[in-house]
Amino acid sequence: MSTRDDERVATRRQQTGGRTMAVISPPPPPEEVFTDWLMSVPAGVSLEIAAQRQVALIDRRGSLHPDVVVLRSLLAAVACSDDWPKPVPNL
Repeated sequence: MSTRDDERVATRRQQTGGRTMAVISPPPPPEEVFTDWLMSVPAGVSLEIAAQRQVALIDRRGSLHPDVVVLRSLLAAVACSDDWPKPVPNL
């Protein structure tokens, strides 16, 4: 690919809006994002606190997208774990 081709590709990417990118490459479903987040939390870190931070981040951005609302609900379920019974340890 020549330099001129690279410039055309870069220009085309700049002109492509968010809506077009969502059609071309839609974001993953919220359940997949939640699973990826859960797997990325380091061992020894409190899941409740990590989830509370993510919920706060979502709340600050104020997105009302349905997928974001679902993701926030999943995170809130972990963040408010006092309402949920603690898991029974394996024997």
